[in-house]
Amino acid sequence: MLHTQEITTSIPNRFEQRDSFRVSSPVLKVEINGQSFRTKNWSLNGLLLEGLPSEACLDHGVTGIFGPDGSAEMCQFSGRIVRIDLKQEQFAIELDGSSREVAALLPLWVLKYNRD
Repeated sequence: MLHTQEITTSIPNRFEQRDSFRVSSPVLKVEINGQSFRTKNWSLNGLLLEGLPSEACLDHGVTGIFGPDGSAEMCQFSGRIVRIDLKQEQFAIELDGSSREVAALLPLWVLKYNRD
């Protein structure tokens, strides 16, 4: 569980990958345990999300759905939390890489919904 009074900075997981090619468009809407978040940026390996989940801890497994913001297209995903940044109010999820659907849809969404 996230204890905001004890932590005031970014908490990286020592295994976090930061060298992946990241895109910011399209913005993805991500739903986890009934909470909605929007991506700040994302890659085939993970998502950087704006906001903080009500319960979060490093290496905590997460599952949910995501898709381009404003679109009905959605996809299930699973991964784990690899960074929590209280100051910037964001957290990062590393995708587990086992979903062929995620691997196929993310590049397609860049082509279909990119606004840059």
